[in-house]
Amino acid sequence: MDTELNKIKQKVKQELADYLGVDLEDIEDDSILTEDLHMTALDLTDFVETLKANHFDTSRVDLTEIETFADLLETLTILQ
Repeated sequence: MDTELNKIKQKVKQELADYLGVDLEDIEDDSILTEDLHMTALDLTDFVETLKANHFDTSRVDLTEIETFADLLETLTILQ
């Protein structure tokens, strides 16, 4: 994985772990946000706002299209 993409992945993963109060190891690329990580629609919206506050471009993030952590990461890296 490209070094810049790896940095983004680790930052997003750390932000998500902090937001959810879980260990980094609990978040895998194929983790389903609503099932595996038990995020509600409000959690997802709030987390996107957290990312926005941390200077990620979230303007085109469509939460109806994001199911897994990898989906979220892909959307964010496309926008970077």
